[in-house]
Amino acid sequence: MRKWKGIVVHCSDSSWGTARDIDRWHKERGFSEIGYHFVILNGYLHNDYQLDSLDGSVERGRNLEKHGAHALNFNRTHIGICSVSNGHYTEKQAKSLFDLVVELMERYDIDIDDVLGHNEVSHKECPCFDVEVLRDALTYQDRDRFLEYMRNKDVLPKLKEVKDGV
Repeated sequence: MRKWKGIVVHCSDSSWGTARDIDRWHKERGFSEIGYHFVILNGYLHNDYQLDSLDGSVERGRNLEKHGAHALNFNRTHIGICSVSNGHYTEKQAKSLFDLVVELMERYDIDIDDVLGHNEVSHKECPCFDVEVLRDALTYQDRDRFLEYMRNKDVLPKLKEVKDGV
C-alpha cells in the first residue's frame, strides 16, 4: 500500500460533471488520465440534467497506487480530492467530503495539518472555501460545524456587503 502524507482538496470549476468527464477534460489538456484520486459529484450530469441520487456520490479517479496530477510539488505525496463545483457545494457533497477526508486520514495516518486546499499550495482559488474551517471541524470531529459553514459561506459576504452599504 502506498504511503500518503496528506490530502489536497480541489473543486472542478464546473457546475456539472463526473470523474469520466474530468478524465476527458484532463486528457484534452495533455494528461494521461484524470489527475484526482476521488471526485465528489453534485448530481448534475449536464447543466440541465440532474440525478439527485448521485448528489454526494464519491467516484474513484486515478488509482491510489499512482501519484496524482493535481497540485504541483504535492502530486507524489498528497491524495487529490475534487468536488464538482464552481463555488457552490451541496449539503451532500459537504458531508461526503468531510467523511472521505476522515476515512483517508485514518487509513493513511494523515495529520490534520496536512489536509490542504489547492489555494494553499498554488495560486488558485479552488476549492472556493476556507479549508482552515474544515481542519478545525476535523480537529473536533464536528461535521455539523463544517456543514453549517458550507451552508452559509456564500451568504455571509453578501450580508457584509449590505451592512457596509456596498
